[in-house]
Amino acid sequence: MIGVLAPLFWPGRAATPWRTSLRVVAWSAAVTASAAIALLAVPAQRLADVASTCAMLMAILVLSHAAAAALERRWYARTGDAGSGRELAGRAVASALAALGTLPFWLGPAAESLSARHPGVIDVVVALSPVTHLAVASGNDLLHNSWLYEHSNLAVLPVAYPRLGALAAGYASACAVLAIAVLASRRPRRPTSPLPTDLTQEQSR
Repeated sequence: MIGVLAPLFWPGRAATPWRTSLRVVAWSAAVTASAAIALLAVPAQRLADVASTCAMLMAILVLSHAAAAALERRWYARTGDAGSGRELAGRAVASALAALGTLPFWLGPAAESLSARHPGVIDVVVALSPVTHLAVASGNDLLHNSWLYEHSNLAVLPVAYPRLGALAAGYASACAVLAIAVLASRRPRRPTSPLPTDLTQEQSR
């Protein structure tokens, strides 16, 4: 829940892409720290599970807030209103996280009907949910929780969760691409060298 609500309070882009990236990391870290405090307040929580879950949450939040910054920039370029662009971007990303998080619940019946012809579709639906990623990181059998076991048809079907190593590699690759893009934006552009005087005179003729 904390991860879904975080983009709604996204503080907005900074003046440069580099400062925006620092703001993305800082805001994501602050939200992750809040989630860690909430998890540690629950009895019988193992520190290793909390650390693994928070590391996964941090990666999800960094990508989510980077998407919010990109949407904010796009909408600001269209409307010129920084405030509305920030709010619209936060709402869009929060809605996307909520939709992906509940994907196994509302897309479960369709996945079950398609599984006869496409056996791997159920695993894909489950693997696309960020909630599944957090559950894998914490060692929680998500679909066999009491509420989901009663309300989701996927809980009674054979499901293979994505592996933690594959998820970590995927998020690390996405974050690395973002870092490379930010570093590339910091490189100063080479000034265009003026044409020689004699060449410009020949062109003017």
